[in-house]
Amino acid sequence: MTFTDRNGGTWTFHDYRVVADEKQDLPLNDWSAECRAFVSKETSTVLVYTFGRVSYRTVEPNVLEGQLLFAKPLKSHHSRPPELSEQLQANA
Repeated sequence: MTFTDRNGGTWTFHDYRVVADEKQDLPLNDWSAECRAFVSKETSTVLVYTFGRVSYRTVEPNVLEGQLLFAKPLKSHHSRPPELSEQLQANA
């Protein structure tokens, strides 16, 4: 699906959840989705919005605009900071 933001940028978006360190795509608005990825058609920028407990899982333009506002750039798997347990083991 595509969405045009108030600045005229066009984004495609999809919902997913992470299972065993892999992204599992889900139908839009699925209650089990953890994240919504927005991909810019012009720049290939990927921004990810993480759903909270009370987040709206809808494709209404005003909701998408708000989610896009709070979305963060996608971090690669390799640049992820070490888990707390890994840090504690390194300090032991």
